[in-house]
Amino acid sequence: MNAIRLPFLSFLLACLTACAQIGLPTPDTVPQKIMVAVASVTSVRDAAATLLANKKLSADDADNILKQTDNLRAGLDVARALARTDPRAADAKLTAIRTTLIALQAYLDTKGKSP
Repeated sequence: MNAIRLPFLSFLLACLTACAQIGLPTPDTVPQKIMVAVASVTSVRDAAATLLANKKLSADDADNILKQTDNLRAGLDVARALARTDPRAADAKLTAIRTTLIALQAYLDTKGKSP
């Protein structure tokens, strides 16, 4: 089952991109974006754990990713709080979080493909 988790985030991000390209609804409210981001953070953590268990990721790399996802979770808490008073700021925070998630996933994808 762990082997399925690594591709999950790639699939999730690809689906979101594809939905936007073909006109299907994408998360457009701050609560929806937070929900997707929470799932993505969890997937990144799971993917890192899977790669570590399969010896495709070093312990230092896994620890760094764990720390980054902890920061992303804290950022999601900030976005949640901002959503009540400043939805634009919350949306900007979520955009930054999404960018970081995409970068982390791209890095994990390269590690997953390495021999």
